[in-house]
Amino acid sequence: MKTYKKLVAGALLASALVSQAVAQEAVKLGVIFPTRTIIGEQAGHGAELAAKQINDAGGILDGRMVELIVYDSNFSAVDGVSAAQRLLTQDGVKYILGEISSTVAFAVIPVVESEEALAMLAMPKHPDVTNSGYENVFRLNSTSQIDAASFGKYLTETVKPEKVAVLVQNDDIGLTSLEQMKQLFGEKVVFSDIFDVKQADFSALATNVRASGADLVCVTAANPEQSGGVFRSMADVGYSPKRCLLPGYLNNDLPDVAGAAAEGVFSQDVYIDTIDSELNNTFVKEYLAAQGKVPGKPEVLGFETVWIVAKAIDAAGSYDDVSKVAKVIRDTQWESPRGKLRFNEIGQALTEKLYNTVVKDGRVVRAD
Repeated sequence: MKTYKKLVAGALLASALVSQAVAQEAVKLGVIFPTRTIIGEQAGHGAELAAKQINDAGGILDGRMVELIVYDSNFSAVDGVSAAQRLLTQDGVKYILGEISSTVAFAVIPVVESEEALAMLAMPKHPDVTNSGYENVFRLNSTSQIDAASFGKYLTETVKPEKVAVLVQNDDIGLTSLEQMKQLFGEKVVFSDIFDVKQADFSALATNVRASGADLVCVTAANPEQSGGVFRSMADVGYSPKRCLLPGYLNNDLPDVAGAAAEGVFSQDVYIDTIDSELNNTFVKEYLAAQGKVPGKPEVLGFETVWIVAKAIDAAGSYDDVSKVAKVIRDTQWESPRGKLRFNEIGQALTEKLYNTVVKDGRVVRAD
């Protein structure tokens, strides 16, 4: 009898230890961003803050901590696919979060589908990113189509340019935005040019666009390194038309990169740090304390990738049942620093509004 009691006690102890180990096992989420760029670093910091807030509140799934495994996509489809494959097949994650480039997203989605995983994409803007047919793909950012409808009206009815120049990065979304601007303005587009996403010298481009005589120059550049270089080079040749970044690309670090050349650059975006809500006020306060600067759209979308997926895993009561987690994401109205979010039937986040933004006195602020 004593032996039996010892065996039972030992089994109960072993069971308790196993339960404790399971409870303490981290929930791993894979994150990919171009981490060696300003925008990739910003989005990564947002993701880290979400994990910290969740873990500080006790984690998910009865006390399990959220662990982020982060790889650099390098604005490269090859590197993005390599990162996704490593996360899914070697690190054992079932959730790929993040990314900025539509080109990288298009390459990564088939990898995610092949492993029956889930992708929560932060910033790709090409409309077709959520049209792959795989139901476990979600996107947080607005699309270029959503942007064009709102910003196009603002440009034609408020800015009213006579001659337009369009400068875009050489990728899927850059080329798409160029076509949209040509459709919007027709013969008023008197100059256009394409630059590499890692280009550093814009002196020739600035000289050429000045010769066009455009009174409005609009730029598509995900990296503030590139947009800042464009605006600095335009200032260097004495060219000061109205300047816009197409929606989603006016980064909070642009004034630091471009200096006085950024003053007056305007855009629209899904987020501005002055949104007055409890969650946003906490987000801004904690981000400012951690990073010493106010967050912008990359930071909030990076935050949302982790915040929403982790909360959905917790609500589903399962890490492994990806389809159940995806259903929770679709069926829930989410609270975010930028307001309430829902996802439509193809996984596109539906946001409340776009905000007019402008660089004023060295800061990106709300323009209206």
